[in-house]
Amino acid sequence: MENKYIARLQDEKIKELMNDFTAILIRGPKWCGKSTTALHFAKSYIKLNTKKQREKFDEMYHQDPRLFLDGEKPRLIDEWQLYPAIWDEIKDYADETHLKNQFLLTGSSAPRAGATNHTGSMRIVKIDMTTMSLFESGISTGQVSLKDLFDNPDMKISFTINVSKNIITKQIVKGGWPEGVVSPPSNILTYGRQALNDICESDIQEASGKNLSPTTAKAILRSLARLISQNADNKTIIKDVNDSGHPLSETTFYDYYDALQKLYVIQEISAWCPRIRSATSIRSLPKKEFFDPSLACAALGINDTILDKDRKTRGFFFECMAGRDLGIYAKTLDGELSYYRDRLGLECDFVIHLPDGRYGLFECKCGDEYINDGINNLNKFNELINEYNEKNPKDKMDLPTIRVIITDDDYALKRKDGIYIIPLAALKN
Repeated sequence: MENKYIARLQDEKIKELMNDFTAILIRGPKWCGKSTTALHFAKSYIKLNTKKQREKFDEMYHQDPRLFLDGEKPRLIDEWQLYPAIWDEIKDYADETHLKNQFLLTGSSAPRAGATNHTGSMRIVKIDMTTMSLFESGISTGQVSLKDLFDNPDMKISFTINVSKNIITKQIVKGGWPEGVVSPPSNILTYGRQALNDICESDIQEASGKNLSPTTAKAILRSLARLISQNADNKTIIKDVNDSGHPLSETTFYDYYDALQKLYVIQEISAWCPRIRSATSIRSLPKKEFFDPSLACAALGINDTILDKDRKTRGFFFECMAGRDLGIYAKTLDGELSYYRDRLGLECDFVIHLPDGRYGLFECKCGDEYINDGINNLNKFNELINEYNEKNPKDKMDLPTIRVIITDDDYALKRKDGIYIIPLAALKN
């Protein structure tokens, strides 16, 4: 019996882009649902990672890579990066025919530098996918829309939800794997563990083209997991790995780190650098985050019971999951996700900028004492912006459209100072 397709929030954007371009490339980590989504839109397909047909595919590739393009359109070419000349063939096909809605490409890793001759600009458009948000997974009630918040910043909200903190912890550990929604695993660590093993034992070698050690790869991911959501620099990670008994030079670290980025395992969230502080006081390095917190849990070997006993660590993992969801929701609005942190202690976990200039500030907090810290931070931003505007009347900076505390709690409200308190399990795009 065929499984029913679970709609993804990027579906509408994919439809829109397919009508405007010859081909669309759906990028993202392994098992996040790229191929399933692409198949939903395709009328024919070819899966290039089928080992039984590798000899046949090799022969087709050497004879004429355009053979892979034959089939009813739109045609899905899954794991195209295994035969990178396909990219150039599609670019040439686009130039020759000027047809739209012809191909869907999917890949779980980026091709090596120089593998293609053309960028594909204006012919092949790229869109990113990751694991499912809480709303896509059916956990979030979706009572608050990010779009509605931006469009109606004076909107009043006040309600409670029936999603416990333990359910949130279980989602952190289980992850947003689509297969886990279709067929819930007997052990919530299952998919995170399997993904970790695949990444370290085979995927990272294929992505790098080098004989990288699975043991060292796991040590690096353990270090990244220990430092999750904490703005760790590379030197700190390298030292942590060396201290754990795995010799690692800076040069070798980048071999592993570059491969993890090619596999979309680690994403770098850009720093927001507003004019409220001097450039030297604002941290400008990107923040490293796992694409899904379940992988970090697997790297450390922790389950929901362990995580619930360590509130501070759980808060960092919750921030990772909230960043995943906010990033997914922001993309449906063509928004960009960033963060803010300066040397004076002021921080904002996430900032969402929309194309029209509006932006929102988001703090992720678990527990009332931490929520108060987030409220103080968000109010401090408004104070600094107002101070800046008084000193620079000809170069004023807009105040944030919305300020939000994202929580693991069961209540939502709008405070008198305009700050929203919203459970992650009540949010949607």
